[in-house]
Amino acid sequence: MPKDLQIGDLYTDKIEVSWTPAKCASLYDITYQKVTGGKTISKQVQASQGNSIIITDGLESCREYEIRVSAVIGDEYSDESIVTFSTPPEINPSEKLEPIT
Repeated sequence: MPKDLQIGDLYTDKIEVSWTPAKCASLYDITYQKVTGGKTISKQVQASQGNSIIITDGLESCREYEIRVSAVIGDEYSDESIVTFSTPPEINPSEKLEPIT
């Protein structure tokens, strides 16, 4: 089972999720959805590609999400590591502007 599931950089439209690798895993299965329900989105990461993923699909500002990560060893799935997080509010477009010099 992947351990120490953590949310790294957190933006309105993307997040980074990382975990401590599970021994002998060939890949990791990542699923996430809004806590209040909605479409479940699934991703897979080959163990050889590392122990993190940047998620960009299906995120909305000011929403709470649940992410589940399980290790796949052969055709067996481990127990899931679960974490919840909330996306920040959308940045006001005028705050993104830089002054002209």
